[in-house]
Amino acid sequence: MKELLHPESGRVGLDRVVELTSRHLGLDVVYIAELTDGRQVYRAVAGDAASFNIAINGCASSRASYCRRLVDGEIPNVIRDAHAEGPVADLPMTRDARIGSFIGVPLRLSDGTLYGALCALSHVPDPTLDERDVRFMSMLGDLLVDELDEQRRQEQLRSDILELIETENLDVAYQPIIDLRRDRCIGVEALARFAAPFERPDKTLAAARELGLSLELERLVVRHAWKMLPRLGPGQFLALNLSPDALVELARRANLQERLRVDQVVVEITEHTVVDSYLALHRELGPLRQRGLRIAVDDAGAGYASLRHVLELRPDFIKVDRSLIHGIANDHARRVAVSAFLSLALDLGSRVVAEGVEQPDDLATVRELGLHAVQGYLLGRPTTSRDALAEWIGPEPQPSRVGPGPVSRRNGKPVPRRLTAPLSQ
Repeated sequence: MKELLHPESGRVGLDRVVELTSRHLGLDVVYIAELTDGRQVYRAVAGDAASFNIAINGCASSRASYCRRLVDGEIPNVIRDAHAEGPVADLPMTRDARIGSFIGVPLRLSDGTLYGALCALSHVPDPTLDERDVRFMSMLGDLLVDELDEQRRQEQLRSDILELIETENLDVAYQPIIDLRRDRCIGVEALARFAAPFERPDKTLAAARELGLSLELERLVVRHAWKMLPRLGPGQFLALNLSPDALVELARRANLQERLRVDQVVVEITEHTVVDSYLALHRELGPLRQRGLRIAVDDAGAGYASLRHVLELRPDFIKVDRSLIHGIANDHARRVAVSAFLSLALDLGSRVVAEGVEQPDDLATVRELGLHAVQGYLLGRPTTSRDALAEWIGPEPQPSRVGPGPVSRRNGKPVPRRLTAPLSQ
């Protein structure tokens, strides 16, 4: 049975089960159907599926299907001759799909909830089908429990994330980045905060990537975080975390908005994220960087890609990961590693930011080493509090009560107002 297992997860694969069942029974088609909300969705298929109008992820009504009748106890597990079996002989599908024989077993999750059925069909009657074949299929069904549990979990997770996106059920916290030379806030990093059950933003964003929902979720976070831009003072920036794929797509859209102001935006690309194409990144980011957009490599030193990210992207900021900063005051090796990033940054014209600064001794050490800026709980925790934000970036502007006022002019021509539409539009 080892051939059935996923090598990484140890779970039994749906595709391997239908393939093995097909070889064992020798019928025309074997499939796994999920039964949900009056529908029958084909999750795995082996054999001549087209002749039965079956396709992977194809959907059909389950109300009168063989699978639904099987799990409802209306037909037996084995039908050797469909045209001679009373419960199915007169069904339209028996005639339309030219069903000659059928065998199937229900599939249930670990909690006993019905998932669907493992079934097989042929166009001609098969008098050899018997209870041994049913027991064989039942055994394979038992082996599928973990896989079915995981699939149902993924479907529920996808549904929950889609609901999160649709309802925009999130908030954005901001954490200050402090310049060590002037001891002032030079920017704030936007950090997504989601409601239960998504209290771990990193896990939520990773799950969205796995489910193909990363772009939609990151667009939503950017749109909410963008509201901070009008509150920033001169010389301050808004830092946004984006995956490379989302960054390429949002940058492409931003390039279509010539009046979009990006000179107070820093885009952070995490060190852990794989960049499939630096060429695509440069192509989309080049025009925006000429308009003032800045780039940061986040979590530098936390994994394998730090040096390549820095060399390929030539970022404006290198943010050294907390794993190298925490305890740096008493660790010579950490000081050497951080000094190496500083040396590289000086050659590239980048600035180095120490992340995760929590201890006064560590703060004193990174200041002594010559790093440019710091971020961490010692300086300020992420917050959604307007009062705390006002301490870093000044009070929130008050709306004018006398209308927009006169239009500013330069050389006799109107000067357009600052456009603050988000990258995600």
